[in-house]
Amino acid sequence: MAINNTVYEFMERLDRGELKTKEGLLDYFGRYPEIFDVYFPDYCPKTDERLIRAIEQYPVKEEDISRAGQRLPEEIGNVRDLYRGLTGIDADNDHHLFVGAFGPSAFVAGANKDEVFYALEMLSPEPDDLRLVAAHEMGHVVHRRISAEISGETWWREVDWSHPLVTLLSEGGALYLSKLAVPGRGRPAYISFGSLGEDGFGIYMANKKKLHEAFAEDMDTGWNEEKDKKWFRLSGGTRHGTPRLGYYIADDFIEHRAELRGMDAALTDWDAMTLAEEFMDYVKR
Repeated sequence: MAINNTVYEFMERLDRGELKTKEGLLDYFGRYPEIFDVYFPDYCPKTDERLIRAIEQYPVKEEDISRAGQRLPEEIGNVRDLYRGLTGIDADNDHHLFVGAFGPSAFVAGANKDEVFYALEMLSPEPDDLRLVAAHEMGHVVHRRISAEISGETWWREVDWSHPLVTLLSEGGALYLSKLAVPGRGRPAYISFGSLGEDGFGIYMANKKKLHEAFAEDMDTGWNEEKDKKWFRLSGGTRHGTPRLGYYIADDFIEHRAELRGMDAALTDWDAMTLAEEFMDYVKR
């Protein structure tokens, strides 16, 4: 397992005043193509407006970024040990710690979908919160490896990765595993990681049935990038007033699926038609 921690260089450049211009920031980004060729443009648009706004915000986040950069490697190691004890799987994968342009907080990417990327300007620096975000992202890696153990190394070729219910299974699976690996936290914490407001949980609980029906309607009328953004991304949520409500739906649905079918089947049956049948039965309850 390698941890590519670029935060120390970022802090040095910030202290020297080199990140006060777009050119200085682009020079930092250019030093790490293994990170920023993935981050831009797939996860964060590299517009002049966004870069200028990031430069203005860095000084406010300076202390949090520094603390997170110091603490996250230890929490990654802790979570690796927790998953090894829980599942027998050693999540021996690479992790990239960096400062981005205030896009997503963390994601899994790379050729084998087993590299974890953490944008520290978007994370809480508290150790408990860092452990949860590491547990969620590493949960994606463990989830895929559980699927490979049960269905074979080429299991992923049969999966319709564009299907919204596959996204529900992917995010719900990471949530399910992270709650097993790091138990005892309040439910919203597994989605907010301490860096987002927890208003979404109250909105979800007060409107659960309507939200389930709205998700089903969006799915039936044709899924697209805008709908995916609305339900799952930090930059979405305009329809219901808060982003990432899809994570609460995913959490509930996979918990329900595990109760009916057991953990292994709930996590490793990626068939879109089966998921659709089960989800519609779940919505009609």
